[in-house]
Amino acid sequence: MPLSRRLLITSGLAALAPALACAQPTAYPSAPVHLVVAFPPGGGTDGAARLIAEKLAPELGQSIVIDNRAGAGGTIGAQSVARAKPDGQTLFFGTGAELLINPVTRKTAPYDLLKDFVPVTEVGIVTFVLAVPAGSPVQNVQELIARAKAQPGKLNYSSFGMGSTNHLIGELFLNATGTRATHVPFQGSQQAMSSLLAGDVDFTFDTTAVVLPQIKAGKLRALATPSPKRLPGLPEVPTLQELGYDGLAAEGWMGVFAPAGTPPAIVKTLGTALDKVIRTPDMEAKLGARGVVVTAADGAQFRAKLQAELDKWRRVAREANVSLD
Repeated sequence: MPLSRRLLITSGLAALAPALACAQPTAYPSAPVHLVVAFPPGGGTDGAARLIAEKLAPELGQSIVIDNRAGAGGTIGAQSVARAKPDGQTLFFGTGAELLINPVTRKTAPYDLLKDFVPVTEVGIVTFVLAVPAGSPVQNVQELIARAKAQPGKLNYSSFGMGSTNHLIGELFLNATGTRATHVPFQGSQQAMSSLLAGDVDFTFDTTAVVLPQIKAGKLRALATPSPKRLPGLPEVPTLQELGYDGLAAEGWMGVFAPAGTPPAIVKTLGTALDKVIRTPDMEAKLGARGVVVTAADGAQFRAKLQAELDKWRRVAREANVSLD
């Protein structure tokens, strides 16, 4: 090859080098990852997110920043992620409350679960407990129902937000038992629990993670669980189905989501890292102590479940006449 031609090719490749370098994908993650939680610090969702973030950071090689964006039943936090740049640097540690139930209780939802988010991993199932203050005269579910029927609308129950999972579970319970009670929403589980402990509300359906320590401390009394089977941490507490209230099985879930449009390669990297972190015996034990039964379902499995959940809770909201508009 003539020298002049070799020099031309060499100079051409040199000119292409910067463009080729720019075309190479940037290693992910390239900066600290923000994990948004739509509830205040101190609640069950926040605690689980922090446990996972601590172990996920070394797997990804970047720190994980917990970003608590509470308010509007979780809508503020969820919406911020739906609008975030789809580069994997902003993720959502979400639950059915803000991603599923909140939207189905609105005529005009601020986001669409399956259009605005990419399910990365289902962390696990969240269980709930029907509880009353230890000083309450109510000793069991039958007495609670009798008291509610004797005083229609006089009893009240707390939730961690309008349109939250335990709001809908509460409405499902009232509808199935033919009773009426007043819903008292708060901005988070911690505030709702404080109100219950103070005796300002009569009962609640809150997560096992929040309720169990108070039961063990003698401050709350567990009446039942809406889970399909008894909880390992409360084996003496019956399920509502055992007590004859069919159709009241209800559980929540926790999962990690990315904004729609996030590259599949990044979603895969996140899913692999999360699976490795969540499936460890240590993490299963720590999450289990918070009432979370680890599933670590992958994105495809999680998406299929979410579609079924959307259909279920849309029906519940309609039958209970729950609307946030």
